[in-house]
Amino acid sequence: MNILVTGGAGFIGSHFLRYQLSHYPTDRVVNLDCLTYAGNLANVADLASNPHDHFIQGDIRDAATVSEVLATHQIDVVVNFAAESHVDRSIEDPAPFVSTNVVGVQVLLDACRRARVRLVQV
Repeated sequence: MNILVTGGAGFIGSHFLRYQLSHYPTDRVVNLDCLTYAGNLANVADLASNPHDHFIQGDIRDAATVSEVLATHQIDVVVNFAAESHVDRSIEDPAPFVSTNVVGVQVLLDACRRARVRLVQV
């Protein structure tokens, strides 16, 4: 199975990647992460040598990138961990939360619908 994990360089997403690769070693995992304040490549550095893991720096709000990744990597399912989640930041500036958590998810939903790919929203 080919799985797209969005937000895989974040705390929870990186743990999901490790779980998936250790329990389903024949699956291929593509990690799409924007690498904002919440995403850090150090969280997945130990996976860099795994031939079943592939990292792409990209944004779920970019429809062209999402569609290209789905097609190029023949994705079967998307698991979305990409989100703005720090409450303190939402009070200071709610716009990024709406942009990522609403518009970004809509982009994923539209791309998955067109590609006939299942989406798991976390």
